[in-house]
Amino acid sequence: MTTVTESTLTVTPEDVTWEEIPQSGDVPSAREGHTLCVVKGSLYLFGGASSPDATECLPGVYSFDIVTLTWECLAVGGVALRALRHCSAAAGENIYVYGGAVEGNPSDDLMVFNTVSLTWTPVRTSGSLPPALWGQSCALVGDQVFMFGGYGAGGDFCKDLYVLNTENLQWQKMEVKGESPAACSGQTLTAHHDKLYVFGGKNEEQNFNDLKVMKLINPSERQPVMKEILSEFGLQGISHSFTPTKVPNVRYELSETAPSVQQKNTMVNPQVFVHRDFSAVRDQAMTLIQTAFTLLDQEFHKLDREKSELTKAAAALQREKDAHEAHRQQQQQELQEMLDRHRSQNEAWLRARAEENDRERRELCRLREVVLQEQERLKEEQSNIQKRSEHLLSIMQQFKGM
Repeated sequence: MTTVTESTLTVTPEDVTWEEIPQSGDVPSAREGHTLCVVKGSLYLFGGASSPDATECLPGVYSFDIVTLTWECLAVGGVALRALRHCSAAAGENIYVYGGAVEGNPSDDLMVFNTVSLTWTPVRTSGSLPPALWGQSCALVGDQVFMFGGYGAGGDFCKDLYVLNTENLQWQKMEVKGESPAACSGQTLTAHHDKLYVFGGKNEEQNFNDLKVMKLINPSERQPVMKEILSEFGLQGISHSFTPTKVPNVRYELSETAPSVQQKNTMVNPQVFVHRDFSAVRDQAMTLIQTAFTLLDQEFHKLDREKSELTKAAAALQREKDAHEAHRQQQQQELQEMLDRHRSQNEAWLRARAEENDRERRELCRLREVVLQEQERLKEEQSNIQKRSEHLLSIMQQFKGM
């Protein structure tokens, strides 16, 4: 028996702990097979089913406020979504939904839900259209939606990768290199920088637990991807200059001071020449001197400890500085290698385009020469025809004279 729930969970990346979130408002019913997209700090949920015998998805679009932890069932317009096992991706204020199954039949419809007007709109697309699919997955990279896998109308699992340009609504079937994932459905597809990650899925033979990654090397996508990578590293550009680490100006002060030895002014009456015993005064002075030296020793020991701690802190700071410098140099080397790789790819692409352009220009020059030769031949034929006409005209005039 299949059990579906209506719980909302969150995981904290710091301590990797799942936590159930309290919910209020119009909490969606228990379901599975739905999708959840984030647009401007709000979660949008739609689709799914509560029964394995369902022929279309549950109705309604729900919005979840992550601040107030409140669900709201939105009043939407347009053609409502019906497909089960669809895929969705959010781009800007729009959520793009493709395919799914209605009454057991895969669909090739592309629906767009606008989170501002709260309206469903079926849209027409062009290009290399994907087949009707359900159980496929999609991910957003820039302004393009990448879609992989799915189960088709002919009972075949799909292993093709399609990309939808959300600006002109044009599909393109991608030509990929390397070992692609097996044809499957129900897998996950996630984008990170210039890579697509595919995990899991199933087909008629088995369930999968392998992880495949595909790197996007389309030249038109390199610049925004590089900007995103540099932004994540905290860099706005590449600088070959070194800025030394600034050591904070820390003041070290003793918390205690040694008590001063107060000298007693012994008043001696010059008129009295009686012998006095100064042994007690001497003992007291020696005790005070010993106490003063003891305090000085304690302070020197404290200074030695603080000096040792400062030396250790300076060594730790130097190690941290060296580690940061090594990490910075490694990042700079990786970025430089990435730039060199992209530059070589761009240069190869430009050389290929230049060679293609040269071939086209040479072909045009050859055709121009052929046209000029044909033009000269036509002029020569026209001249011959003109001469023949004049000759015939003179013959006719001779006949008339006879």
